[in-house]
Parts: sequence; C-alpha cells; structure tokens
Amino acid sequence: MILSNFERTARGKVVLKNGKVFIGKIVDYTTSYDNNDDGAYLTIVPEAGPLKGGYICCYEDEVSHAEYLE
Repeated sequence: MILSNFERTARGKVVLKNGKVFIGKIVDYTTSYDNNDDGAYLTIVPEAGPLKGGYICCYEDEVSHAEYLE
C-alpha cells in the first residue's frame, strides 16, 4: 500500500498483512529516502492493547490497509 497520503497527524487505523490491527494516532510518515532506503513507513501510537502509548513503525510493504478515522 502506498502510504504517502498519510502526512497529517490524526486518529487512524492501520491493518498489517499479518492481521494485526492498530487504532490510534498516526503521528508520522517517513519516506524511504529519509530512512536510508529501508522503506517508507507510518508511525502510529496505539490507543489500546499491550502496545498502548508506544510508537509502532508500520513499513509500507507490511501494510494491507490504512485509513483516517476522523
């Protein structure tokens, strides 16, 4: 999935190809160029669950779906 449309900070949902779902604040989009060509990714801060409050990097090739919820 192309993640470059997710450049604003807002509540969102990210679904990974392995079935994991994160709902929380999407706080950052990092390009492959800014990441030494290791791939673009979104950073989301989950609002619930065992990873609540942590910063989770979701790489573009691992994301099956992402959307803003507000």
